[in-house]
Amino acid sequence: MFFNNKYSGIDFREKKVTFATIKMDKELPVLQQVYETTLTDSVIAGGKVQEKGLLETALRTYLQQHKEASKHAHLAIPTQHSLIRKVNTLPDVGEPELAKLLHFQIGETIHLPFEDPIYDFVKIGSIQPEREKENASEEDDFTLEELTESVEKELQGPRSEVLFFATSRELSEGLLESCEEAGFKPLTAELRALALQRLLLHTHPNWLNGTEMIIDASSGSVDIHIFKDELIVFSRTMELNRSELTVDLNPADDVLSFDTKELTLQDEVAATAEITKEDKMDSYVEDLLNEIQKAQNFYRYSLGERDSEFDRIIVTGEKTQHIFSRLVERLPNEVVHIDYSSIVDIGFMQHDLLDRCSVAIGLAMRGNEKREKKKK
Repeated sequence: MFFNNKYSGIDFREKKVTFATIKMDKELPVLQQVYETTLTDSVIAGGKVQEKGLLETALRTYLQQHKEASKHAHLAIPTQHSLIRKVNTLPDVGEPELAKLLHFQIGETIHLPFEDPIYDFVKIGSIQPEREKENASEEDDFTLEELTESVEKELQGPRSEVLFFATSRELSEGLLESCEEAGFKPLTAELRALALQRLLLHTHPNWLNGTEMIIDASSGSVDIHIFKDELIVFSRTMELNRSELTVDLNPADDVLSFDTKELTLQDEVAATAEITKEDKMDSYVEDLLNEIQKAQNFYRYSLGERDSEFDRIIVTGEKTQHIFSRLVERLPNEVVHIDYSSIVDIGFMQHDLLDRCSVAIGLAMRGNEKREKKKK
């Protein structure tokens, strides 16, 4: 019986799709190829696939033109259409009981931005109720509010600490159907952050052990993911400066000009364009630094991690080469990028696409995991 050992990863963005093919060689991932295709229109909007025909054509074309690609694929759910939340209000029970409790909590105490969600969860620990010191003296003065709060904590008992994940069923099924219509055989779908985590745990096993941030930067937005002790605790998409980071000059006609004045004017236009390009990149980086600060503050003050310091900031995505040195200069944290050498052969020639396709690579590394049949 033929054993499949090659897998594709497919990452969907607003107007782009990136692909990666991984071959599992004795359970070790070896990157075969990466690819990026730009679409003529936004295929994902309003929480669903709007241009199925356009997306299916792009997927089918890729599969037909890249014979080394695998039909067995793992898909990414766009970060802006997914939700990660820590839930600590449920009793300390097993996961089967937690699944039932969460089912009844959705729409009541857990409000989601999706009308028909698909969700999952992981129990990451238990929280014991805070107890008053046993040797507290009788003279201690307690207000009625403090006494009430103390009694409530005692009655509440141990609670579960749960990481809750959710996304839109309509979007997920739309992406799945588009891939199937194009000839792929989707195995799983997961969050972008988890695909990047898989990639990093293989290429940099010493990373993500503390409190760390991943910056996945594209032209108009950035995904910011925060991990603590190898667990994802924050994942958001932030819109950035929407202006293009390059300036396109109108190409000259196919006529050679020997007018010195005209040549000088062209030189001035080119110089002006270069200044504009630098200005726009500086503006982009300023926006990015602002969003990084917001994410750090949210993590510290809204998620109760006031004393946390970020061990490192990991940069990936299509704008890595443009922003990396700027972030090294501007941020007090250790700023690093991914070293892919452990998963590529000597003859690999697509190094310029690695950061652009990092999510797709992490997806393909999932290997032979199958799509779960049961639905929540």
